[in-house]
Amino acid sequence: MTPLERRWAVDLLRAFAPETTGEGLVPLPGEVDYLATFDRMRGRATKLAAFGLRAAVWLIALTPLWQRGRFSTMSALPVHARADKLAELLAHRVFIVRELALLLKLCAAMALFAAPSVRARSAYDDVHDAPANQSGLRRKHALVVVHEPPAEGGAERRRTSA
Repeated sequence: MTPLERRWAVDLLRAFAPETTGEGLVPLPGEVDYLATFDRMRGRATKLAAFGLRAAVWLIALTPLWQRGRFSTMSALPVHARADKLAELLAHRVFIVRELALLLKLCAAMALFAAPSVRARSAYDDVHDAPANQSGLRRKHALVVVHEPPAEGGAERRRTSA
């Protein structure tokens, strides 16, 4: 990727969680390494997925050009305006726009949770402090029904698991 694409990627990923107070998942300035996560995802992805990440950067970075006809990029907008624009793109009427914006959002989420300090503030790893009714803390077993061909008597045998 070119230096310009790398800068666009960081500017876009930062806009998903603008750096301010450092409370919860909101990172402090410089706390999250978005570029390392983006590079890791591209490096370990298939060629098609790596192309998708690069296409997402181009499409989303050039949003002011293709939406409003302005010769500008998302990087030129203030971070909160970028965040608002990203929220709009996540609900865009065109499927490919929504999906590429979602792909970048996924990358930003991975970068946030790769930062130990952000993860610690969110209490993500500490299941003992989480509410007991939170999904995933209790294992729920689904009822499994196995249908077998009828036996000689014509009765169907059912097996369940708890």
